[in-house]
Order: sequence, then C-alpha cells, then structure tokens
Amino acid sequence: MNFSEITSSVMSFFKDNPISAVAVGLLLLFLLVRKTKLFLVILLLAFILAAALYLITDIASVGKAGKGKIIQKGVQP
Repeated sequence: MNFSEITSSVMSFFKDNPISAVAVGLLLLFLLVRKTKLFLVILLLAFILAAALYLITDIASVGKAGKGKIIQKGVQP
C-alpha cells in the first residue's frame, strides 16, 4: 500500500461521510482559533506520523521487490 492509496482512501471516506468531514473541519477550526498551540502540536504530530508512514511503506515496498528478485533468481537454473 503506497502513500497515494492511503490519501485516496482518506479522501473517499470524507466524500462518503460529509457530516464527519464537517465535524473534523469545525473541530480543527475551533482549535486553531481557541487553542493555537494545541492545534500546532496536533498538526506537527500529524506530519510526523505521515512521514513515518511514508517511510515505512517505502521501505516495505523496496524489501518486497528485492524479495521477489531473490526468489526469481533461486527458481532459475
């Protein structure tokens, strides 16, 4: 699963559930206006988690491709 699949699944969730999307948007807007420091901490945490998820999926895809090449080499005489 790559990063674009994850973002498209999140976007499709919000398109299918507009009430949830509005609620999340209003919550983030409320936090931005009332508790800016908490909003920035949550935003920073979201960026860190997104970067970690991207790195994990990237490393996993490289490992999976390498495993496929090793298996193909072992099968051929």
